[in-house]
Amino acid sequence: MLRGIWAASDALSPDGLLRNSPAQRRFQEVLGPFFWQSPIIHRCFAKPRGYAGDFLMMDDVYRNRPKGETVLGRWMDRWVLEQPGFVAVRNRREKLVALLREEWTHGARHAMNVASGSASELADVVATNPFQEVTLLDQDQGALFAATTALGRQMDPARVRTWSGSVFTLIRGKTTLVPGDQDFIYSIGLYDYLSPRFATALTARLWLNLAPGGLLAIGNFNGHDPMRRFIEAAMDWYLIYRDEPDMLALAAGLPDVEGAEVWTDPTGCLHLLLVRKRGARPGLSPA
Repeated sequence: MLRGIWAASDALSPDGLLRNSPAQRRFQEVLGPFFWQSPIIHRCFAKPRGYAGDFLMMDDVYRNRPKGETVLGRWMDRWVLEQPGFVAVRNRREKLVALLREEWTHGARHAMNVASGSASELADVVATNPFQEVTLLDQDQGALFAATTALGRQMDPARVRTWSGSVFTLIRGKTTLVPGDQDFIYSIGLYDYLSPRFATALTARLWLNLAPGGLLAIGNFNGHDPMRRFIEAAMDWYLIYRDEPDMLALAAGLPDVEGAEVWTDPTGCLHLLLVRKRGARPGLSPA
C-alpha cells in the first residue's frame, strides 16, 4: 500500500511536493478518516504540541503498544508501528543506548542531547553508566520536564542541565554552553528539519562544544524511507532527507576530525553520522 501511495503521489505531483496539492487534499478527504483512527497517525496530523514528532508520540513509538478507541483504530496503530520508518526509530534508539554505554566505558562522563525529547535512552543508561553530567536542549518545556523527571529517578537531579530555546539561538552561540566540555553529543530528531546551511552551522557549533576524543552523532532519515509519501499525505509531516554522502558532507569542513562514518539502521530508512574528534580523552574519572 505504501508503495502504491508513493507511486500515485509521484504521478500526481511530479515535482515530488505533496504539500497542499490536489492529490494530498483528495487523499485526506477520502482516506484521512480511516487512518486518523490510529492515535499515532492522528497525533502527527493534529500536532497538539505544534509539531508532528513530539516527545509523547515518540514515546508511543518506542513503547510499541498499539492504542485506539475502535478495533480499526487499534489495528491501524499496530500497522503503522510496524512500518519501516517507525521500526527504524526504535533501531536508532537501541544504537544510541549502545553508543552511550560504549562511550562511558571509554571515559565519557559528560553527554549532551540536542532536541532531546524525553531522552528515554539516557534514562535507560545512567543507572548503570553514571555520567557526571547530562545536558539536555529542547524547545519544548514539556519534553524537558519529562526528561528531567525520568533522569531524576536514576541520577542526582543536580547533574542534569537543561536549556530551552531555538536551535538558531544555539547556532549563534547565545547560550551558557562551554566549548570543549562534552564527551558525547548527539541529536537524532532535529536535522530532519534543517536546511543544508543551518545543518552545517549547527554541526560546527556542536563540534566546538565537543572535547578531544569525543564523539558526535547526528541522525537523519534518508530519501529511501517507504513511509515518506504516506507521512506527507496522511500526517502533513515533511522532512528534509539526507543520504550517506549528504551526512558525510556535514563533517567535511570540521577541524581535527579523527574519523567519520555513517551507520545505517537495518531497515535502510535512516542514518547516524558518527564523527570522532582527534585528541586524547582524559583518563577515567570517578562516577
